[in-house]
Amino acid sequence: MLRMVVSLLLGLVGLGSVYGQEPVVWVASPWQHVLRSTEPGEARSAQIVAARNEYESLRIIIRAGAEALANVRVEASALAGPAGRIGPENVALFREHSINVFKPSYASKAPTGWYPDALIPAAGGDPAAKYPAMPMRIEPGTNQGVWADVYIPRDTAPGEYSGTITVTADGARLGAVPVKVRVQPFTLPESIAVRSNFGALGGGLARHLGMDAGSKEFAAVEDQYIDTLLAHRAIPSSLGNIWPKWTPEGGIDDSASGERLRMMVEDRHVNSLCVPFAYRTEPEKCRAYLRDLGAYLRSKGWLDLAYIYMEDEPNDAEQYETVRRQGELIRESGIKRLCTEQTVTSDPKWGTLYGAVDIWCPLWCLYDETTARQRQELGEEIWTYTALCQGRGTAPFWQIDFAPVQFRAPFWVNWRYGAKGFLYWSSIYWAAGQDPWTAPHFRQQYWGEGMLLYPGKDAGLSGPVPSIRLKLIREALEDFEYMTLAARQGHKPQVDEIVGSLARSFNDWSPSPEAYMAARAKLAALISAE
Repeated sequence: MLRMVVSLLLGLVGLGSVYGQEPVVWVASPWQHVLRSTEPGEARSAQIVAARNEYESLRIIIRAGAEALANVRVEASALAGPAGRIGPENVALFREHSINVFKPSYASKAPTGWYPDALIPAAGGDPAAKYPAMPMRIEPGTNQGVWADVYIPRDTAPGEYSGTITVTADGARLGAVPVKVRVQPFTLPESIAVRSNFGALGGGLARHLGMDAGSKEFAAVEDQYIDTLLAHRAIPSSLGNIWPKWTPEGGIDDSASGERLRMMVEDRHVNSLCVPFAYRTEPEKCRAYLRDLGAYLRSKGWLDLAYIYMEDEPNDAEQYETVRRQGELIRESGIKRLCTEQTVTSDPKWGTLYGAVDIWCPLWCLYDETTARQRQELGEEIWTYTALCQGRGTAPFWQIDFAPVQFRAPFWVNWRYGAKGFLYWSSIYWAAGQDPWTAPHFRQQYWGEGMLLYPGKDAGLSGPVPSIRLKLIREALEDFEYMTLAARQGHKPQVDEIVGSLARSFNDWSPSPEAYMAARAKLAALISAE
């Protein structure tokens, strides 16, 4: 949780204090929009609080004065204190790349302007790339953000640490931002509490990149996308070559895939396995395939992690019947059946999906608490999902120009409802004919829709470039880890009370970033009390 500490020692951070004439180095919250035109705030130093094995973020904003700034570079020192040292390799810096949102997203009331989203890593890129991280040029009177991810290693001693992030322009020191870190006396687990499906890697990624999905070259690139999502506690729908071959005559053969699947589950802590729904148009063959695959997963102890994504968003009688047929086809295998549908039927004439679905995944605006609770009491699971800006309520939509807190709130609502998972239809929807670096929109109405990663080629990278939105989602998933830790230590009533004070439904949640920070501090206190 980031607390901005206002300092009046302007000499530490800039060449002057008149915003229109001299450059200014200031500190912003990850939970605020800072456009190129945003007036500088007053914070000149940053303080973060984090558990071990946790990431916390802060932002340094450099505003040029009357003249452009050239060859701007940013460097982080080690963080040191009485208890030890956190090396500078644990402070990752990113250049914020801005998008011209020339028209607000559907349902957005935000102003147009240049919104930062892509985060180009300072390490590993090519200075000669189209979009290099550094050095930077900042035009007169505009802001340029630098995002910092601070990772707290598992062996870090609790206590206070401090360091500096230094900004230079043309080799001369422009400013230095003091950073203080308080390390909590507990550790976030390697395991991941929230089950999830962040979609559209695999063949979709290969097509976007113009690569052969079966090649070793593509496998190496896809691994970088998988690693990036997993590093943010997000589970990709595609995990590369993890599924065994199957033939009706020979059954399961995992000689080429078994070790990778084991590694994903046991070493990478993947808690959700989206099983390929192969042979679905050949019912008997499909049934045999799923029966063998289910037995294989059961023998490994992984059957509870597996699910099949059935007909997407069924919305008429025929599609409801399709889900029922698919559910029956899968049932014998023991693999769970997921459907992106709410627990109450839209039209009684269609019938219900009861008995055909094990994991219900309703759109936020269609969540029905009464019937969802009934299905949970029968042992069925609830996930939730978002797409576009659907519904007439105040659901926390996920486009670039909506408030950053909207990427945090839904996971608190999920806890409130006992929902175990989350689905996002795509992480890489780069529409044909559109440059995601300049036009990351869906149907010219939804900025960033289905796109949490940018293709790294134009930044001199073979893998992806993360977005600010993915960082915010990681923070929310870490919130869920706090809730889970505190509940496991016997504090579930207190956790429920803390969460319920902010998140009552998908149409009734706190818009205050500070409220979530304060609530998270209460969760940390519960954990630390043990």
